[in-house]
This record gives sequence, structure tokens and C-alpha cells, in this order.
Amino acid sequence: MCGINVKPRKIKVALVVDEYFGGMGTAFGGYGFLARYYLARYLPNEDISVEVLLAKNSNKWAYRAKKGKVDGIKVIVPPGKKFVYNWMKKTDYDIYFTVEVTHDLLKYEHRGKPVIHWIQDPRPWTEWREIQTVKLFPEACYWDSELYDIVHRFYTNGYLKFISQGYYLNEKAKMLYRLPEDADITYCPNPIDIDYTFDSDICEKKDHIIFVGRIESVKRGWLFCEIAKRMPQYEFFMLGQTFREKEENETVLSRYKTGIPNLHFVGHVEGEEKNKYIREAKILVNTSIHEGLPITFLEALAYGTLLVSCRNPDDLTSKFGEFVGTILGDGFDGVPKFVSAIEHIMKDEERRKKLSREAVSYIREVHSVHKFQREVRRLIKDFATKK
Repeated sequence: MCGINVKPRKIKVALVVDEYFGGMGTAFGGYGFLARYYLARYLPNEDISVEVLLAKNSNKWAYRAKKGKVDGIKVIVPPGKKFVYNWMKKTDYDIYFTVEVTHDLLKYEHRGKPVIHWIQDPRPWTEWREIQTVKLFPEACYWDSELYDIVHRFYTNGYLKFISQGYYLNEKAKMLYRLPEDADITYCPNPIDIDYTFDSDICEKKDHIIFVGRIESVKRGWLFCEIAKRMPQYEFFMLGQTFREKEENETVLSRYKTGIPNLHFVGHVEGEEKNKYIREAKILVNTSIHEGLPITFLEALAYGTLLVSCRNPDDLTSKFGEFVGTILGDGFDGVPKFVSAIEHIMKDEERRKKLSREAVSYIREVHSVHKFQREVRRLIKDFATKK
């Protein structure tokens, strides 16, 4: 009708993940944290809406999608294998946004819908060979050639746009997804909520050292416990819980739960409680045999908490802490390297404060939510409307 301003339909984004940080009974992990607290929270606006698609129902005869709401966002478990294809045909998403590729839902999408694929932690077989050197109890291997072939095919057909949270991940992604050397990959760093009231020059940090993350084989949390045992002059706090392979993890860590008075098992914490542990600590220790670029690194650096790790994504550990070098296997022989690196930071307070200030500045420059919103919303609009 003349004179009536018809508002255009929002771009409808399907956020494809396998976990949602506890939402709908899913695991607590980095991908889910990113999806729930950043993507679903910060992408929607007057032009964009978001729904979350988890893996299809494990019961192949489940003919209805299971739907719920988490933090006001619709979260969907699609029907089982026998019904998911027809269900997908009826969806009206304009674009899919995947945090890596962790289940096969897009196998059932045959309409040429665009996909933005966010590279977070690609694991080519070279990475799995390193991971499998852990013998205390091995990480379950989820290598899936079919998934990687789907990504390759979507990219080759022009349906898929790669973005990456870290430069050093690009070569791994090229290997995993069989991409050409000149593959178009746009740098898109992970955002974090930044406390702009924090002042590293004023904050009185304690002689606290923290571990933050899901407690599982690849994280090698037992090494954090071994380090604590050798450094009774400092307080060590392990933040996180087991989820997958719960019994094996708890069996390994049970031996450390008594007899080490400076080691504290905090469990799963969120929000201000977690921030308080990070803010008060001088060092975040990461003992993983494998990492992408953990959000916990960024959260620590935002509070001027330095890094000690055997992983050095985009050189962040060596810039803002101590990189102890690659340590394979169960890692017990590497404990002295961690101890030495921690002492190097703790014994030089002037250097620690300098690196702390630099870390805070880096995070505010590169990883702000506002910058992330602007760039990713633009990418969604550009790619969703691409003909």
C-alpha cells in the first residue's frame, strides 16, 4: 500500500554447533561457550536473527525436532536420521554459521545455502598423532573424513566462506579440508567481554596460579597438579569439570585431591566468580598437548594474567608469558620446565607488570565485542545476499 514502509525480513542465521555450554544438556566446552555467550548473544540485531542447531537426534526414528529456549535464543535438536533431510528442506535459514564442523547436519543441506565456517581448532592427522602420544588415558579420536569432505565440497562449489580466529590455524585448516594454498580465509579474532574498569597498575594480584578449562585427557590436568606439588610457596586453583570420559579423568586426578594443601579443586564456575579467580591470579598455566587459541588465554590476558604453556598460538604465550616448548606424551618429564617458567615470571615483578600492561592493551585493541559485531555482521550480510 502506498505510504506504508514495509520492513525487510531479517537475515535468519542457523548457528551450527554440537554443544551449547550446558544448554539443552550439552557439554561445557570452548565451542559451546563461544556459541552461547558471544555468537548467539551479540550477533542478533534489527537485521539479523539467530537460532541454534545442535546435532540431529541420536534416535534415527525421532520424527520431530526437539526445541527449547536458552537465554532467549531458540535451540533445536533436529529429527533423527530417517527424517532430518525432509526437515532440513522445510527450514528457511538464509545462512549457516558453523563453529568448526562437529556433526554432519549440513550433509542434508542440498539447496546451495551459504555457510560461514569459523576456524577454531582444526585437527589434521598430524595433530592427532601428537594427541595420541598421551598414554595415561587416550583422548577419543573423532576424526571424520566425511565431515571434512563436506567442508571441502561446499568451499569448492562457492557456498562456504572461511573465517579464522588465529593466523596459525590457517595452515592446519588447509591441510584438514584439502584447500589450495591461496584459499581465501579472513582473520576474525574471538571476542571477549572486556572489563574496561580493570587497571593493571592498580590491581593487587596475589601469588595465585590458575588452570581454567574442561578437565579431559587432551588438557593433561595432572601436570598442573604435579606443578603445584613442587611449588608449595604458591596457591594453585583448578577451575573446570569433567564431562566426557568422566570416570577416567576423575580416577587420574583423585590421587592429587589430598596431600597437596596449596592445590584447590574449584570445579565449574562462571561469570564474576570465574573472573575473580582470573583477575587475582598472576599466571594462567595451560598444560594441553593440543590447543586452538583458547578463549581462556584471552580472558586471562584481559586481566593482565600472564601465560605459561607448552602451546604458543599466534605467539601469544611467548609475547605475554613463558612458552616452555612442545611437550608430548603424558608430559611428566616436562614439569620442571613449567616450574622454571613460573619462577621466571614470579621472581621478576617489574617484568611481570610490564607484560601485564601490554597484554591488557593487546586484548582491548584486537578482541573487543564491538569490533567483532561490526565485522561478523557485515560478513553475514554480504555472504547471505551473495548471488
